[in-house]
Amino acid sequence: MKTWLSPFVASFLILLNAWSEAKAQVSEALQSPENFWAALKGVDWECSFNSYQRLRFGPEKIELLGQDGKITGGLINISLLEPGAIRVDYNNGGVVIFWFGDDLKSFVVANMKDISEFDIPGASAPVTLPTSGVEISFKDNPFWKKARLQPSAMEVLDDSGSAYATNQGFAFSPRALGVKLPEKGVGAAFLSRQRAGGWYLTGLHLGSGVRTQGVGLFRPFLRSKMRDFAMRSAHFNRHLLLSGQEQMASAQEQYALYNAISFYGENSEPTIYAMSEMGKLRGYALSYERAADWQQQAYTAAKAHLSGDTAKLFEIGTDYAESQSDRGDFAGAKATLAEVQPYLPASNNPRDVYPYYRALGAAEFGLRNYAQAAQLFSDNQKRAQEASMEGSEIEAILDAAACYMALNQQLEAAARVSFAISRQDEMKKQFPKYTFDTYKLSMACSIMQKWPEATRFSEDGQRRNWVSYMEYARLFSLLCQGKKEEAKKLAQEINQRFKGGVDEIQIRRDIDAMVVSITKAVHDQTPQAVAELEQAWARQVESLRKRPLQNYIFARIMVASIAELKK
Repeated sequence: MKTWLSPFVASFLILLNAWSEAKAQVSEALQSPENFWAALKGVDWECSFNSYQRLRFGPEKIELLGQDGKITGGLINISLLEPGAIRVDYNNGGVVIFWFGDDLKSFVVANMKDISEFDIPGASAPVTLPTSGVEISFKDNPFWKKARLQPSAMEVLDDSGSAYATNQGFAFSPRALGVKLPEKGVGAAFLSRQRAGGWYLTGLHLGSGVRTQGVGLFRPFLRSKMRDFAMRSAHFNRHLLLSGQEQMASAQEQYALYNAISFYGENSEPTIYAMSEMGKLRGYALSYERAADWQQQAYTAAKAHLSGDTAKLFEIGTDYAESQSDRGDFAGAKATLAEVQPYLPASNNPRDVYPYYRALGAAEFGLRNYAQAAQLFSDNQKRAQEASMEGSEIEAILDAAACYMALNQQLEAAARVSFAISRQDEMKKQFPKYTFDTYKLSMACSIMQKWPEATRFSEDGQRRNWVSYMEYARLFSLLCQGKKEEAKKLAQEINQRFKGGVDEIQIRRDIDAMVVSITKAVHDQTPQAVAELEQAWARQVESLRKRPLQNYIFARIMVASIAELKK
């Protein structure tokens, strides 16, 4: 349950000054080579390719970086197709294109065998991919003369303009189209920003990249059934989503699935898990609707092709049910769990069945069957304790406490919070050097007005350029105790760490959408600031209701804090 291992690590990054400065350069960065290279100076990038996982671009060399930031190699035969499009030529005839987005926050990378140029007949200025398609005329392609590019396909045309072949595709951006080709091949079309035309490539692999400063180093976030490039390609969607690149994340996922099929086979176990893993990562990035779509696709495929493996059906079905609850479909989640209930492991190993019963409890909570949910969570606490799953045990106790709060059974709720306190203290004695993430326990203590414990479980040192949930738990505790001046001082300290980059806060949980509003309200403590906080809260409530269990304690503490600010 060390903080750095926990999936409940409670922090969000506040971007550094270098990121803000780079943003300011973007408006002019694509106007000339000089401006483009100046905008990339000193910027590190994370990439979905294994061969260059982390890069830094310069006009004479592309530096390949290790996880420690040290240079491990370089690409030197580079040129510009135009500002925003870097070309790398290899001695074997291969070519790599790095095609940057208009905002210079991301790029598409194409590792290809050949490149050809095309024009757009009838156009006098640069164009993007329209919904109705754009016809192109190749200058030097050895096989094709004409084609039509669309956001989700490329049609090869005959002399009369009729399509005689269609290759499915996926648009990374309005100027970058990935294309699926026969025999596991791949292509890419890039539309120029400077002329009515562009470049088409065919070859090996596609990928994407984002600024390191915006999302941190890429590391595998999940254990995977895939390996190497197939795994990295599928897991890179989380980094793209954290960077706000929804369209590119969607295209990367489509390519990653195509890539997994090429590696493992269309109906193989790793390919089915590719869908499930991309769904999980969508969920961690708060993209709940798309997460459930991927999980449903994985579960449907598992029922069709893994029907003899009940353990995998149970696992993937439970994951799908969790994603259904996350988007507010509690009845659907309960139905899916009933469908996989016959596949519960006969061993009844706590580690294997805990997720199932928590998912069932979350569904019951969402359906407002609080008593049934409380019993499920209490049983899960015993399972977690039996298996020495310390973090899960505290989670289950607080889940049960939320049920009793919702039932307005305050004595039972207080008893559960006291139980969580005692178990947390026992773990601290057992592991005195561990750092525990106890912000949710602190909030629960504040709701129960256990002020010394609320303070004790929100103790956390200040950060220099980011803010932890522990500090917000302390802020809520001070505010609910009526210690408004102390709360204001903490809000001032937090506000200084935003460094003007408030708009770039990464939204990783529902709570994150409120941190700016609550900080400003506590900092100012004016009627206007409190009114703005109430308005922001009213907008957020509907989203919280779709995930009531995970947000219940936070919602209670927010309501109490707003009431205190209004006094």
